[in-house]
Amino acid sequence: MPENSSQQVVFIPTREDVVGCAQEMGMPPDVIADDVFAQVKKGVEWGLECWSEVMKEAINMALKS
Repeated sequence: MPENSSQQVVFIPTREDVVGCAQEMGMPPDVIADDVFAQVKKGVEWGLECWSEVMKEAINMALKS
């Protein structure tokens, strides 16, 4: 996304993030093959269905500080 875009990104998890999490779990990076990555992506998308509630809570917390 161009830097001068009017839309700014809050959070975009990447393959690097998935590999990093796997490594934190004691797994080697090569365990995240394309098929595993695709399944993780689907799982995260499903898990973020309530993202607006998370965003609202983050806004509330930010405004309280």
